[in-house]
Amino acid sequence: MNDDALRYAIYQTFAETGRAPGDDALAAWCGGESAAAASLRRLHDAHALVIDDVGSIRMALPFSAVETEHRVTSGVVTWWANCAWDSLAIPAALGIDATIDSLWMDTGEPVEMAVVDGKLNSRDGFIHVKIPARNWWDDVIET
Repeated sequence: MNDDALRYAIYQTFAETGRAPGDDALAAWCGGESAAAASLRRLHDAHALVIDDVGSIRMALPFSAVETEHRVTSGVVTWWANCAWDSLAIPAALGIDATIDSLWMDTGEPVEMAVVDGKLNSRDGFIHVKIPARNWWDDVIET
């Protein structure tokens, strides 16, 4: 499987399950563990996804492979978003209605929103992006 096809398969898995594909699936798709690791590294270096320090998928934006404070749910599937912005991107990318459970950054209080027919049901609050977009990849996990 070439890198583009692997990226598609990773996104497809996230979209369908809310989770990153496992190491066994990656190895099977790529023809072995070392081929999968090399492909993931190339995708990471191209900013097509983010791998962690041990080479596992951490992010396939807007999806997070680890639990975060930004949870998006539609039907029986739950996704973790990397940030508030990504929590809005998941329903938009998938063309779905969804609920978003998160926390207000300034108070830490829970906030629940919904996206229905492509529209956010709340206009309370705002998303603050503290790092300029040109610097996001300097530390995309913190961004």
